[in-house]
Amino acid sequence: MKQAIENLIYYEIEQQTIRQRDYMYVKNQLYYLIGLEPSYEIMTPQQINHPSDALNQILDTLEKSGRLDGSVQARDWFDAKLMNVFALLPSMLEYQFNHLSSDHKMGWLYHYAQALNYIRMDRILKNQSYTYQSPFGHLEITINMSKPEKDPKSIANALTVKHNVYPKCLLCKENEGFSGNPSRDQHRLIKFDLAGESWYFQYSPYIYYNEHAIVLSDEHRLMHVDQTTFRNLLLLTDIFPGYFFGSNADLPIVGGSILTHDHYQGGKHHFPIEKASVIKSYTYHDLTVEMIHWPLSTIRIRGHHPEKIVQLADRFLKQWLTYNHDALNIKAYTHDERHHTMTSIARKRDEIYELDLVLRDNHTSKEHPLGIFHPHADKWHIKKENIGLIEAMGLAILPKRLMSELTEIKAYITDHKPLNKASMIHQNWIDEIKDTIDINHIDQAINEAVGQVFEQVLIDCGVFKLNNEGKDAFDTFIKAVLS
Repeated sequence: MKQAIENLIYYEIEQQTIRQRDYMYVKNQLYYLIGLEPSYEIMTPQQINHPSDALNQILDTLEKSGRLDGSVQARDWFDAKLMNVFALLPSMLEYQFNHLSSDHKMGWLYHYAQALNYIRMDRILKNQSYTYQSPFGHLEITINMSKPEKDPKSIANALTVKHNVYPKCLLCKENEGFSGNPSRDQHRLIKFDLAGESWYFQYSPYIYYNEHAIVLSDEHRLMHVDQTTFRNLLLLTDIFPGYFFGSNADLPIVGGSILTHDHYQGGKHHFPIEKASVIKSYTYHDLTVEMIHWPLSTIRIRGHHPEKIVQLADRFLKQWLTYNHDALNIKAYTHDERHHTMTSIARKRDEIYELDLVLRDNHTSKEHPLGIFHPHADKWHIKKENIGLIEAMGLAILPKRLMSELTEIKAYITDHKPLNKASMIHQNWIDEIKDTIDINHIDQAINEAVGQVFEQVLIDCGVFKLNNEGKDAFDTFIKAVLS
């Protein structure tokens, strides 16, 4: 174990998380936490690639001695406390961040979060990723190994829970340095001003794409989509150059996994939606408005003046909130219950601001109890969770259970091995596709089949389908707003 501690300390020195001058202090702190007697023994450090290379050795030893119970939660709880020894106080972190040039500060902070094992890169590198070519352009498929699958009903139920715990949710500022469960000991935030309010910037511990960031409001308040949302997203593209920023919808079924705290997501990644072709273009004063060829009904507004984009986006939102189309099963309200909202995405390219407005409808029916414009039941074996911001942009976040289930499916098709109970949820799908599968290229064929399901998932979520009737109705809606 002492060798692992030495390796971890010198890894953090190499990553410039700490300096050589900090060696003795950090070593003493780690020995105390672990319960080792310090000594004058000199050890030669060995090179490691991730903090987990050393942490796993330490945690394994603690499990064998009975100090940890062997659960993932206990391991994560304790390794966060070990890594917090290396972490700067929030004020010192902000000081360093704010004194770096704009070209270097984001990369420095991203690297820092990885070096502290807040972003657990060892787990994230186990994700399976590939691209699938669809009629809408390429889609990105990932099977995520680091975050648990959530049920849409549990996400909706979270809105009704009274939060008298501390912190109130996983996004609250009080998570910074929190030592409870889940542990956030080495979690750090960057405080900044957004339109006169205090907000915080952090990187997601479950990064889905390059520099996956979250910005969260100082106040614990419900997600909401309004004119302020659009303005904030466009402002953020100036505050954090080179990043996109987007907001999940603010309703269950069509929103993200956390609706209880106002927040946005961003990062340095170019999503498939950005490359979608234009079906029809319109002009509104000096703004360009586009209906894009995308499975979810999306309006893109482009222009040099952010406030003009905000005002037009607000017009679209207000019209959409009360829009009905019986023939297309689009319904704005059931009594006093609102069904319409938007997923919105901002980016800035060549000094031109872009704002994508993705129209969302969360009403349900007997046939589709989890949502008419939610993945339909025949696709739940692949994706049952809410289709939030990230999926709406063309990046599938699929549950880790698929890794083993798809392996079984391949063996079932190639060697007729029976499926176990968990994989039986795929039986109908397998029966549909097995005659089209090239067993000589089974991996590619199954990847393609999963990509096709995700494509259909996105189509399910589109309110104006891209058939003639849907496109005509979408065109009429856009023209009515612009008139």
